[in-house]
Amino acid sequence: MKIKATLSIIFCAALGFSAGAQTPVMSGSEPGVMLASISLSPAIIMVRGTYSQSTTQVLTITNHTANQVNFNLVTEDVVVREGKRFYLPAGHVANGIAANTVMLPTVVVLKAGEEASVQVTLTIPPGTGQRAVVTYFRGAVSTGNGAVGLSASLGTLITFNVSNDYRLEIGPVQASVQTPAANLILSEEVRNSGSEPVTPKGVLVILNAAGKRVAKAAFSPERMLPGEQLIFSATNPVQLAPGDYHTLSSLEFEGKVTTSAGQFTIPE
Repeated sequence: MKIKATLSIIFCAALGFSAGAQTPVMSGSEPGVMLASISLSPAIIMVRGTYSQSTTQVLTITNHTANQVNFNLVTEDVVVREGKRFYLPAGHVANGIAANTVMLPTVVVLKAGEEASVQVTLTIPPGTGQRAVVTYFRGAVSTGNGAVGLSASLGTLITFNVSNDYRLEIGPVQASVQTPAANLILSEEVRNSGSEPVTPKGVLVILNAAGKRVAKAAFSPERMLPGEQLIFSATNPVQLAPGDYHTLSSLEFEGKVTTSAGQFTIPE
């Protein structure tokens, strides 16, 4: 009995959940789906279509544990409020996508080592401003009599693009303090001011007072929903001498490029 309870706790820790938890592990602001003991594929699905169009996607979940896991499927709307994501149950968002979702099957029972696939059909309501949902596999680990009962939740993010309204706004550059042990980190707040999801990626170039390029750093791609605000950061690969510097940054997304200029000083 004691061994079973211990194994359950290890399994839960590997997934990143506590007993009774019903929220997914996040990577940045998106649901984490490639976990140590249970995997869900794909992690993210991007759908391009039009209003009133339906799409059917196949999600596959695999149980790599030694225990049986039972899952109930639930789809929730993803909304952005004050620049941040929130996950709301179906029907809580006016003209939302989740309320029209059909999942077959709606319950999955996986024995150790098994995998199962589920069909998820979604319809984009006419005129909706909603652009993303998460389909969750919510379940509990069955470990036998006397074992600790633990629950887990894994999800796939599904985004929708229905127009060509792609826009970004970039805020002023912010520079961290450079020390002998830490290189400079340059950050910019980016806001998706369009009506469609985008995944910007880009670079930042540092110029000295004479206009000569002295360093270049890359921004990691980040998926952004309409209205979402994220901090894009790049670590300067070299130590800079004291002085005044200028920055030129560019972000690429959906065939467009947005640029921004800034400045900072390295004190004596």
